[in-house]
Amino acid sequence: MALSDIEMQAEIREKRLVIDPPIPVESDRIGSSSIDLLLYKELTVVGDNGAAGIVVDPTAPGFQVMPFLQRNGRKVTIPDNGSYEMPPNQLVIGRTLESVKLPLHLAGRIEGKSSLARLGLSVHVTAPSIHAGFAGPLYLEMNNIGPYRILLRREMEIAQLILEHTGLPALAGYEGQFQQQV
Repeated sequence: MALSDIEMQAEIREKRLVIDPPIPVESDRIGSSSIDLLLYKELTVVGDNGAAGIVVDPTAPGFQVMPFLQRNGRKVTIPDNGSYEMPPNQLVIGRTLESVKLPLHLAGRIEGKSSLARLGLSVHVTAPSIHAGFAGPLYLEMNNIGPYRILLRREMEIAQLILEHTGLPALAGYEGQFQQQV
């Protein structure tokens, strides 16, 4: 069951849920059952620089997704007061401005904003889970599946964080390849 605004505010106030930069508990970014997160300025544009001949084997020993995408993608920095124009059918890896640290009794999901979804912007491609004990920024696999070019702006509200109690706290926190990635 999703946490309510009262529960999320208590988790932040008691410093069990850490969001950096901090979101004040009275912020309008804390909704009835989610917290709005902002887009960080750096993006990795995937597939527009000769990816047609590349074959990926994600099961190969030692394969790591992010180093692969960084080698085969194009880095873009959204300028101050500017934007990145995302065309249809493009995949862009972004991340949230905020880093989060979940306690062992909370898990989460990152979901898109309905206003952006209605334009065709998917902010995660089947990877919404945030495990108990996770720490770091949340990465977004953004895909423009709509017919319009969409402007992505630095620090725009891009996604929402939904938190849930795990029942009993996890024995150990998340220790996967994306822990503390920057």
